[in-house]
Amino acid sequence: MFHSNHYLRSILPVLIVGIAGSSAFAGDVSMRLSSREAYVGSPIQLLISINNASDYEQPTLPQIDGIEIRSAGAPSQSSQVTIINGRRSENRSVVLRYLITPRRAGTFEIPPLTFKVDGKEVKTEGIKMVATKSETGDLLFVEIEGKKEKVFVGQPLDLALRIYIKPYRDQEREITLSEGDMWNMISDQTSWGSFQNRIEEMTKKRQRPGGKEVLHDNGEGEERAYYMYEINAKVYPTKAGKISGDDLQIVVNYPTALGRSRDPFDSFFDDSPFGGSFMSSSFSNRLSVTSSRPVVAEATVDTTEVLPVPTEGRPSDYRGAVGQYNIVTQASPVNVHAGDSITLNIGIVGTGPMELVQAPPLSELPKLKKFKVSNQPLAGYVKDDSKVFSTTIRPRKAGITEIPAIPFSFFNPETEKFETVHSAPIAITVEKAESLALDTIVGAKSTNSKGQSKTESMHTLEPRLINFESSSVLTSQEPHSAWNWWWLAVILPPVVWVITLTAKYRHWFAQRMPSLRSPQNRCIAQISNAEDQSTIANALLRYMQKLFPVKDSTVTTENLSESSPTIGAMRSAGLYELAADAELLIEQLSHDHVGYGTNVDFELQKSTALDLVNRLTARMKSQSNRHIRPPRSTVKKSKHAKVSQSFALLLGLGLASMTSTVMANDTSATAPVPSPQVVLNQAQREIIFNEASESYRDGLALAETNMVDAKDLFLQAAKKYQLLVNSGISNADLYFNLGNSYLQSDQLGRAIANYERALKLQPDNRQFQANLNAAQAIVQIETTPQELTSLDKGLLLKLKNGNSVLINMVGQQAIMVVIVLSSLTFWGLVILRTMGHKLSLWKCATLPGLLLVVSLVSMHFHAENTTQQGNAVIVEQRLQLHEGDGEQFAEVVVLDSAEGHRVQTLAHRGSWTQIQTTRGHIGWVPDHVLELL
Repeated sequence: MFHSNHYLRSILPVLIVGIAGSSAFAGDVSMRLSSREAYVGSPIQLLISINNASDYEQPTLPQIDGIEIRSAGAPSQSSQVTIINGRRSENRSVVLRYLITPRRAGTFEIPPLTFKVDGKEVKTEGIKMVATKSETGDLLFVEIEGKKEKVFVGQPLDLALRIYIKPYRDQEREITLSEGDMWNMISDQTSWGSFQNRIEEMTKKRQRPGGKEVLHDNGEGEERAYYMYEINAKVYPTKAGKISGDDLQIVVNYPTALGRSRDPFDSFFDDSPFGGSFMSSSFSNRLSVTSSRPVVAEATVDTTEVLPVPTEGRPSDYRGAVGQYNIVTQASPVNVHAGDSITLNIGIVGTGPMELVQAPPLSELPKLKKFKVSNQPLAGYVKDDSKVFSTTIRPRKAGITEIPAIPFSFFNPETEKFETVHSAPIAITVEKAESLALDTIVGAKSTNSKGQSKTESMHTLEPRLINFESSSVLTSQEPHSAWNWWWLAVILPPVVWVITLTAKYRHWFAQRMPSLRSPQNRCIAQISNAEDQSTIANALLRYMQKLFPVKDSTVTTENLSESSPTIGAMRSAGLYELAADAELLIEQLSHDHVGYGTNVDFELQKSTALDLVNRLTARMKSQSNRHIRPPRSTVKKSKHAKVSQSFALLLGLGLASMTSTVMANDTSATAPVPSPQVVLNQAQREIIFNEASESYRDGLALAETNMVDAKDLFLQAAKKYQLLVNSGISNADLYFNLGNSYLQSDQLGRAIANYERALKLQPDNRQFQANLNAAQAIVQIETTPQELTSLDKGLLLKLKNGNSVLINMVGQQAIMVVIVLSSLTFWGLVILRTMGHKLSLWKCATLPGLLLVVSLVSMHFHAENTTQQGNAVIVEQRLQLHEGDGEQFAEVVVLDSAEGHRVQTLAHRGSWTQIQTTRGHIGWVPDHVLELL
């Protein structure tokens, strides 16, 4: 028992500390008010304490009628550390502060607040409070006076706010506060209502209303001295009835005592909207207000009456404007094609509240039925006493000569009648749509599988805007491979001719170009033709040094005996027997050379040297097969070996460069297939395709009578065709359909891009080329690629232009065929002549040779033109190039009429692409202004 009690007494303090610690660290929330009683217009604090929480959310402030709640600043944090019996505990707390200002007398309840603390929802308890009105007595009076007896809703009304404050007098010190001091007593809890903008304007200018001393009724029929402050403002009543001052509440912290200030840097009143003090300065011991109480006055309002705008005689286009107004309009451009957009700017000038003025209902005006007008409300911007609206309208058909006068109706409070003003008509010229002015848009001409008319001339193929409707459009295609092989016909025949020439004259080359022989053959030839021992020794040592190169080792007739480095290299390679035989032979040759008198058979020495060369060659081949190499220190390429390898490398690089250049300029750039953005099954694709085809046909049917609706249908078709492309279909006919739809809906850049893609899948399709040419012809002339990029003059420019016309007429396929046939014919004749056949190259090979040169130059010009144009098409009319990848960077240049032109992409970053225009301008543009090819 003793042990048990002793154990309990020992563990009890630990349990108490643990319980205390756990209690201290259990997160809890409490809410309290700095006071349960408050004066109207005087704020009290709402405090929310959160203890021992690592994370919390701020509560949502409730909406309470008669109470204004706002934050009092950033939360305050504190922590407390307690150590009991050597055990440490820590308590952390956060206090959220809010200001509660009652706007009327009564009893209010702050409801329970629910928010999350450490991921769990907590709930506070509700608190009641009482707000009482501090007796104003004769200390404060507020009046609002209108300048008119009656106004209409929306009519400007000049109001005057007059505040009367009784001067405070300290009887003990016989001091009366000045009008400036009393103005500074106005609390920042004041609600200025309709005069808020005027007060803020004065505050920014560090101004305040000037007060003057006047006599005013004190409420008991007696006149007393007051400071009167007058503030004027213009308001626009929004509802009928008497002028109300419900949103106005003036709160004055009226002084009750003065005293000496202890803080020499105290400002007189911190809560004044204008600041300042009446006696404070940088010196201490000055008088200041030591106590005050809030007083709130009810504003008295005169009998100005607000009348509603009458309904009798109200025009159908009236949109609430009250006052006197004028309207002007401006349109750009005024020379357009049917369906093109015209920017219409509408300016309204008047005396009413311009921010409340609405644009005329353009879509409801009968005079504008000839135009396509948006039925969405227009947002304008106010400048001084005017408001400007901007929208776009589109003429439905050709032949429209003017934009009619636009009416604007308003209620004139002076005459108490509705009035309507009109803008002046704007003369315009509307021609037939450019993209639909092609002769082949209507009429059912039969076409073949490649879109070519059976009755059209091969040289005058016209563009067609009839789309393909076969189900084969939904089948993806591989790029056309007709151009992948033609360059072989240019490269291989001359290579065969060089081989033939070399084989026929190999002996001649061998005799006149000994450096082309192998080191072994050269050595054997030199030994066989030697006439003395020094020649044999020189040839043998040079060959050995080829096999076993040693740095700074050369052989001359004066140092034949200095062969030890090379012999040593042979021994290092494991050729001990051959090294000994070589050393002995060279020593004999060296001794005989210097005249030691040794009588050795010269022919025997030749035979021995040749045998040594053959043995060395055979042994080195044997070691090479067994992957046995000389030591690294002795491995060094000879000068001729380096030259040979460098020549082979350059030859390979040249062929690779030629191949890649030709293929890049012609066929390897396959038609780009956008990465699938949507997933569609076959049934869905067929439905979308049929809907697109139907929209396009309907657009063609409306083109002559209602160009605006026709273009809307074309745009619908383009969106559906684009959806099929985005699903992963790469088909030339689908790109052609998409190009036609974009062309008909005035998206020239996207039309050109899709015609280009169709041609990359079927480069020999002349119908695709004809449509591309027609689209490019619409591009603005002043910024055509030829004018922008051409540095060529005279004959060269004419040749390039003529070549473009030739390729457009006959197609690149025909040029390829000419290149292949002329190359095979020309080089075939040259090879036959080289092999010894009797034929006249001048008579037989001149024509194919000229054809080969001309066709190659033609393809060179075409490839150069394609490369210069770039790999992307601009799809916006106005292009802004920036110095960096963002709108915040400065503009490099602004290009007008840029749509449809090609540019070269240089880099990509985020959603921006760096491009180079055909004029050489380099800058960054957003991705959405480009179509990559």
